[in-house]
Amino acid sequence: MMKGPALNRLLWVAAAVLMAGLLWWGRADLGKVLSARPLPLAACFAFTAGIALTGVAKWMICLQSVGEAGRIGARSLFYYFMIGRVLGLVVPMEIGDFGARTMSLKAGHSVPIGRASYSVYLDRTFDVVVSGILLVPSALFILGVVGRGAGLAIGLAAFGAGLVCFALLGSQTMELVVALFRLLLGAICRIPGIRSKVDADAEIKALECASHRSVAAKLYLLSGLKFFFTAMRFAAVAAAMGLGVGVADVALFAPGAQFALVFSVTPGGLGVVDWSWLGLLFKIGVPKSEGVPYLVTLRISVLVSVLALAAVAKVLHRKGPGERTPRDGGDEARTE
Repeated sequence: MMKGPALNRLLWVAAAVLMAGLLWWGRADLGKVLSARPLPLAACFAFTAGIALTGVAKWMICLQSVGEAGRIGARSLFYYFMIGRVLGLVVPMEIGDFGARTMSLKAGHSVPIGRASYSVYLDRTFDVVVSGILLVPSALFILGVVGRGAGLAIGLAAFGAGLVCFALLGSQTMELVVALFRLLLGAICRIPGIRSKVDADAEIKALECASHRSVAAKLYLLSGLKFFFTAMRFAAVAAAMGLGVGVADVALFAPGAQFALVFSVTPGGLGVVDWSWLGLLFKIGVPKSEGVPYLVTLRISVLVSVLALAAVAKVLHRKGPGERTPRDGGDEARTE
């Protein structure tokens, strides 16, 4: 079986080949990247900040639901969130984000692995749920089955139906979410080296005793807001490049694009996501001469925004009032 470092190198090679192929194919139009309008690119940074702040708010609610938020300040969570985003640029995005945030909570605040990983799992699960609900009208629009007006109406109706379900059936829905995590944690705890460090039964018992009903609708709404910021980031770069599509088109394109990112295995989705997005752009009428420069500009804009926000998070990363870590030896510090 291929070891982790060797696999990561292989994925980097695959990503480089795919990205190089895209750049070579669209080389005649890459000069358009330099003509991007600066004001919409600044909006891209603002929307990326909105994604990060909404993500931190969601994560805090997830931690509160299992009694693990009181000792951790928002600035620390912002810093850990951005560590996950930066790491997601060099390893498969979902793995980097999940691993970095989980281990940051464990190392910095002695949050048990089970609860730390559950908080990230819960946060990411609602993102996938929202994208999955909106994927239906997105697919119908991209395939040309419905127009933009009908697609937006179906999307709003589907999102509203999801909100009603989470508001009225919060307990039942969260029981399913916890049950799926129980299976995931059980599989993780069978990995040598982890089995002896995690008491899976105790962690599952703690999660089952936690109050989840009140958080389901909140997490769903915040995931919807995060998706809105993501779609607007796509739209901001489209405006910067003078792409021949409107905000509504981009909003209906976004769910399909997000799902391509979720299932990408290359570092940061490099290459795989770009070709997938280019295919989706073709389906909504964007030619190669516009699609390739748009994707390159989007890549650069997101990279710069993430690194800039990570730098801000690093500067702001100080222990908030009342926040104590195991190194301080404070009353709140603890070990598993």
